Amino acid sequence: MGEKLDHSWLRQGSTDGKEVKSIYDTWAATYDDTVKDWGYQAPGEAAKLLRADVPEVAHILDVGCGTGLTGEALRHAGFVGPIDGIDLSPESLKEAKKKGHYTQLTEVDLQQLPLPINDNAYDALLCAGVLTYITNDAALFREFARVVRSSGTLVITQRTDLFHERKYDALLA
Repeated sequence: MGEKLDHSWLRQGSTDGKEVKSIYDTWAATYDDTVKDWGYQAPGEAAKLLRADVPEVAHILDVGCGTGLTGEALRHAGFVGPIDGIDLSPESLKEAKKKGHYTQLTEVDLQQLPLPINDNAYDALLCAGVLTYITNDAALFREFARVVRSSGTLVITQRTDLFHERKYDALLA
């Protein structure tokens, strides 16, 4: 059995892209099992929220798709349209590709803006469990608004403590 990874760094949430990439590349092969053991439910809950507001044929962008748990949750929620995923970790993207839920997977560093995505490319965007690692939330949110059609829907998760600390209520207003 392999060496158990120390996940205590998650609480701090590094915003150093190289560090985050390295950690998730190392963790990719065991990530799904680890978060399942933790009872992590954000992908499924976020997919249900999106499904309540978005047609099943919508073109969706999964931001920070990781190993593809959200793509899997979107398919289980009934989405049949194209789902594209972007993530910092190439090893996580390899795991996501194995699941077969994505139309396109692209390595993207969310700290490097603008995103390499056309304006109004998506009907919806889902970003679960990613914003802890972002330094410029406002700029990234503007990018989300740019790549999603004006009638589109965004579902974003954030840790409660960081939601308040980073004043997301004011940012979203």
